[in-house]
Amino acid sequence: MKSNPFRLHKSIFAKFTLSFITVGLIPLLILSYISLRTFSGFMERYATNNYEQMLLFASRNVDDMFVKYNNISKLMYSYGVSGQYGQLGQAIAAQTRDKDLRLTMTINDFLQTVLYTDRDLQSVFFVLPDGAFQTMTKNNVALDYRYQFPRFEWRQQTQLNRSGLSFFPTHKQDYYLGETEPVMTFARNLTDVLGASKVEGDLVGTFYMDVGLGAFHDIFKQMVLNKRDTVYVVDEHGSILFSNQPDLIGKVYQEKASGDILHLQQEAPENHLQVIGEFYKKELFFKIDQLIQTITLVIGLCIVSLIAVAIWFSNRFSIPIRSITREMAKVESGNFDTKVTVQTADELGLLSHGFNKMVGRLKEYIDVVYVARIKQKQAELNALKSQIRPHYLYNTLEVIRMSAVAEDANEVGDMILSLSHQLKYVLDYGEETVTVRAEKANVEQYFQLMVIRYGEHRLGLDFRFDSEVLDCAIPKLSLQPMVENAIYHGIMPKQGKGTIRITIEKFADHLLSLTVDDDGVGMNEEKLTAVRQKLADSSSLDTGSSIGLINVHERVQALYGADFGVEINSSENIGTTVRLVIPLTKEVSAREKRHSG
Repeated sequence: MKSNPFRLHKSIFAKFTLSFITVGLIPLLILSYISLRTFSGFMERYATNNYEQMLLFASRNVDDMFVKYNNISKLMYSYGVSGQYGQLGQAIAAQTRDKDLRLTMTINDFLQTVLYTDRDLQSVFFVLPDGAFQTMTKNNVALDYRYQFPRFEWRQQTQLNRSGLSFFPTHKQDYYLGETEPVMTFARNLTDVLGASKVEGDLVGTFYMDVGLGAFHDIFKQMVLNKRDTVYVVDEHGSILFSNQPDLIGKVYQEKASGDILHLQQEAPENHLQVIGEFYKKELFFKIDQLIQTITLVIGLCIVSLIAVAIWFSNRFSIPIRSITREMAKVESGNFDTKVTVQTADELGLLSHGFNKMVGRLKEYIDVVYVARIKQKQAELNALKSQIRPHYLYNTLEVIRMSAVAEDANEVGDMILSLSHQLKYVLDYGEETVTVRAEKANVEQYFQLMVIRYGEHRLGLDFRFDSEVLDCAIPKLSLQPMVENAIYHGIMPKQGKGTIRITIEKFADHLLSLTVDDDGVGMNEEKLTAVRQKLADSSSLDTGSSIGLINVHERVQALYGADFGVEINSSENIGTTVRLVIPLTKEVSAREKRHSG
């Protein structure tokens, strides 16, 4: 037969690959590269410059704020007395020398006038050279007269800075009673420049102004900040005068060392303050994320175009694919007299040819090999079942006979009733598997006979599994032989009562574990090795003491394969554990469901 060489241009794989590269991949990569290279750098520079301008504007406003309060403090030199404009310092000096009682009114008038010149002024003080002072506040709080106002360090600084404006960083108004807001304080000395003979004039008092942090709020409220961004106003000593994070005010500024934060700062040249901004890049470059979303949208459009191309191609070979699917369904139902015909030279043609060849070989294998092996396994299963039933009936009838001879009790009727249920269960030929519910009922009937025979003081039974496993399928007569083996070889040789526990669990990989363990006499290593050897020898169908376990082991291997079977562990004077692991399934026949009901 002459074979046609494989031609690349007829390959579906080549067609899809070429279409993907041409229609989607190359334009997508080019567009993404150009967009990111062009716009990401521009947006980063734009955002950084924008924040630098905001900090510069804020630093200038901080300078303006200091200038404003400096000018307010100079009102002392232009404030008039009794309607005549002159020097407040000269009036206070004269009233002090003459001990004029109007001195208090003169200072109060001045304080009241100044206090309401600015909305951020919270309180004002005027301190005379002898330490006496007068105050006025907007907060309606009482002055703590136990407090020595002003603070010692304030007094020192104003003495050193005789003619200039003194500034004291953000602090609490602890010279008032009750809760007060943090403020910053400005101070200026008042001298009698007209009435004194000295060049600088005599010092007649010091004027203090407490300014609320609202002055800073007015400056920074125009800045557009993200939730995690932080701005600071820091003095020359590193103390934080103001921040949009209130808990940082008054602390020493420490720069956050993080690659995710952009650090910017501007200096207010008139007062040596630093305006610092810490901006999170992820939020700062939010527009870059928008650009990425735009690119993602473009990628999505490319994907849609690829799907459209895929649909167009799929219409060209969907009919042969459906034909192969229909024929595969026939094979699944057991009909191997089928053949797929596809008139193409691409991979579909190769697939059709391989499918037809596979079906032919599978049919041949089933006819020649598989049917013969099934018959062989069925014969082995029937032999095993016929062997275990006489052994089981013999032991059960012996129990009834010994009980009737020894006790001559009415319990014999109950024992025979239990036996009849067991006989019906054992002799009911049908499916090889039953539900856990049915096998449990059979074990309970058998155990009832054992309790009548030996007494409740000798035997105890404990089931340990959830209701969800009751409908799982297990081999018929798998638990009862293991229970019987535990009674005769584990509990009976023991002095006192023994307990048998039956545990059923679901394992990973879709497995079901059945475990029967007892607290009987157990086995030593030599005897345990001998029992394991019998289980390992598949031809061991003797009539020894472990025939029940051997039959269960071989039936399980015949049903599920050589990877499954009975496992046994034992410790002398402690007990024996027999475990059976099988595939987990709930597919049981109607006959088995009648047993479970």
